[in-house]
Amino acid sequence: MSGPSSRIPFSQAMLITLGFGLIYLAFLPPGIYSLDGNGMLAVAESLVAHHSWAVPAELGLPGRDGQFFGKWYPLLSILAVPFVGVATQAAHILGVPVHYLAAILSLTLPVAFGAATATLVLLISLRLGSSTKGAILAALSYAFGTIALAYARTFYAEPLLALLTVGAIYAALGASPREVACAGICATLAVLAKPTGILVGPILAVYLLAKSGSWRLSVIPALGSFAGLVVYCMYNYQRFGNPLTFGQPWSFAITAVPGGLVGLLLSPGRGLLWYCPPILLSGVAFRKARRVNFSAAMLIVAVFAGFLLLHALWSFWSGGWSWGPRFLLPAIPGLSALLGVLETHWRRTLVGLTVIGFLINAPTLVSYYERYYAEMNEQQVPEHEMLWSFSRAPFLHIWPAAVRQIADARRSEVRDLLSQRGDSPASTVASSRALRIVALWWWVLPIAHISRAIGAGFSILLLGCGCVLLLRQFRGLLTVPPNETALE
Repeated sequence: MSGPSSRIPFSQAMLITLGFGLIYLAFLPPGIYSLDGNGMLAVAESLVAHHSWAVPAELGLPGRDGQFFGKWYPLLSILAVPFVGVATQAAHILGVPVHYLAAILSLTLPVAFGAATATLVLLISLRLGSSTKGAILAALSYAFGTIALAYARTFYAEPLLALLTVGAIYAALGASPREVACAGICATLAVLAKPTGILVGPILAVYLLAKSGSWRLSVIPALGSFAGLVVYCMYNYQRFGNPLTFGQPWSFAITAVPGGLVGLLLSPGRGLLWYCPPILLSGVAFRKARRVNFSAAMLIVAVFAGFLLLHALWSFWSGGWSWGPRFLLPAIPGLSALLGVLETHWRRTLVGLTVIGFLINAPTLVSYYERYYAEMNEQQVPEHEMLWSFSRAPFLHIWPAAVRQIADARRSEVRDLLSQRGDSPASTVASSRALRIVALWWWVLPIAHISRAIGAGFSILLLGCGCVLLLRQFRGLLTVPPNETALE
């Protein structure tokens, strides 16, 4: 069962996506800090420059023919190839290093992923039976009140996997043959985005079988996941000579589950409920959603439970220097979509929690959250204390860390800081260039002999245009009679 306004015009959905994208784009960072992101970008750079999957030794693992290959995931690297190609040509004109420009241009990908995911949250919420106002609020709470705000500025695989997962859910909820085929494609790509995407296809298959009773439809997403796994194994064999060498440590244990579950949900260092406050209401929303559309609500919960349990089994559930529960990001959009069905008297609480979530995540818009981790690393604070101690909780210390980073940036000459490319992200503030600049793209414009004022003005324009565009589209949705909306 779907609500009466379960679909909106395709053109309007694209404009909503553009609105979210412009706001995210206004806060585009000047480069990639994480080792994961630099590793995936290195593959794209190698494909452009050398037509090879091999990467520098410090960013890979030993493989065939004495070469080194990245231990991360292929899809994001492939999508970044056109951006690296443009950067290769444009860098000579602008007089800036190719790597820096390639990183900045490639970072528009997670911006697009995050914006499209926010729109799909709105669309799924409508298919769950939400009112238009509730669906809009659900999308806004996801886009600005969760870790999605921070990860739209990173080059991790999770934003892409989140888009493919939520896209598969949306398509499966439609359940037409065409939409189920789209869900199958998303399931295939989800595995290539990150191996944990293997969960998507089987869960959708069970949902479709329970809903329609059609084996023909339900097998499509399962086959999609299988096809993705086959392609990934071929990729592994090409690199390492072993189809089962994925690059990451195979360290799963039942004994890790209790700590992983508590850590991913409640720990001060990674807990979902601390870094994504709106999700606190997802339980209340689920009770309402299951009465309106039981099978769809169960699908969303099953996807979340799958990602939660899989990563709780992994000994490295914390994800290293991550902001909040990074590994759960692909499942958060579904929980956010549930929020749209909340009763009116709960919406004020949802708005308040979204504001709190924004305040927790907002410092990552102008600084690298890794700044705080680097400071703790310098003080030799153990990782366990960072994960479990409230006195060290990153979400309580991110604002002071951001202020310190901005203060350092004001005392530093950006041309000197960025004159050389480091081999890998530095783990201390003193040895890092990225942790001593304002983490906005226009802050580094002086290296191209362009005034920061021009870039800052352009970012303000992007922000304003995005806000106006969203406001106009949301007003348009609210004024259209529910029975006249349709996706065309």
